[in-house]
Amino acid sequence: MRRLTIATLGLVGLGVSACTTAEPTCRVVTPAEHAFFARIVAHDSEGTASMIAPQGASSAAALRANNPALAQQVFGQRMGDRSVRTVLMRPPVCVYDAAAVEGAQLRYVFAKDRFSALQNPELPGVELGTPGADYAACRFVETASGWQPGDACEATFRGVLSSS
Repeated sequence: MRRLTIATLGLVGLGVSACTTAEPTCRVVTPAEHAFFARIVAHDSEGTASMIAPQGASSAAALRANNPALAQQVFGQRMGDRSVRTVLMRPPVCVYDAAAVEGAQLRYVFAKDRFSALQNPELPGVELGTPGADYAACRFVETASGWQPGDACEATFRGVLSSS
């Protein structure tokens, strides 16, 4: 009986420790995010620009002007280039939300299977991998109507929140 009690306590202890270790989770894409990402996948510069919040006016203008550096980062030149579009072309995609900072938030977009493969339960925090290959980092800003894209996922290659 004593052996059973010790074993039971051990299992309960494992269960409690598993609950206190928060593994990063990748959530399902919202309908608004899906619509934005679909514009990028379709290589629709104007449609992508139209969904960017007013705070991201410079990013939207650069898309509309077909800025070559921005187009390369967002759409790539060919399939498989390191770009936001390359990440989004491997559905299903999921989103890992970074903490919001002063009305802005980075949302890391992954192919769902790639997110799972990158995570190491032995290490704290989220493992991101390679920008433009494993993930895209999209800045969202808080507006009166909710969270909207703040740029064309330009943080993918910067990895930091930036003002537009």
